[in-house]
Amino acid sequence: MPHMLKIGELASKSGLSRDAIRFYEREALLPKAPRTQAGYRLYSAEALEQLYFIQQAQALGLSLAEIRDLLSGYHDTEECRQVKRLLEQKIAALDERLRGIHALRARLCRYLTACHQALRDGPAAPACPVLTVLRDHEGQAPAGRRRPLREGSRGAGHAGTACQQENDHG
Repeated sequence: MPHMLKIGELASKSGLSRDAIRFYEREALLPKAPRTQAGYRLYSAEALEQLYFIQQAQALGLSLAEIRDLLSGYHDTEECRQVKRLLEQKIAALDERLRGIHALRARLCRYLTACHQALRDGPAAPACPVLTVLRDHEGQAPAGRRRPLREGSRGAGHAGTACQQENDHG
């Protein structure tokens, strides 16, 4: 009989907690482990490999449901097609998130520039322009109260090197 691992040994070797291993078993990511007469779960070396697979797949951003589908296994070119489709979907979702992050960064740079301008203006500045905009729900306040930030100052001036990089790179 091949060497079997108790859950503590498997946890130690995989770097996962015992609870995580039990969770993966409940979620059908690991096969149900046979038990000893004393009730200890016993895992094979394949279970350890499967845990490594799960960890690597999660690092790629795959959900547990997606990992379960991959583990259920297609053992031909269809498997590669499924993985290809899954990775394309992940990349498209990541690209969408990146667009959102870049838009947020551009807005923060405009806010930073407005802060620098207000600080340069000193006491002549009526209030922090960023707080004014935030209080006005990003410019969505009634027409008489809107005070949008200057759009023409996309990170220019003395906004600092973090926003200057935006101007240098696009």
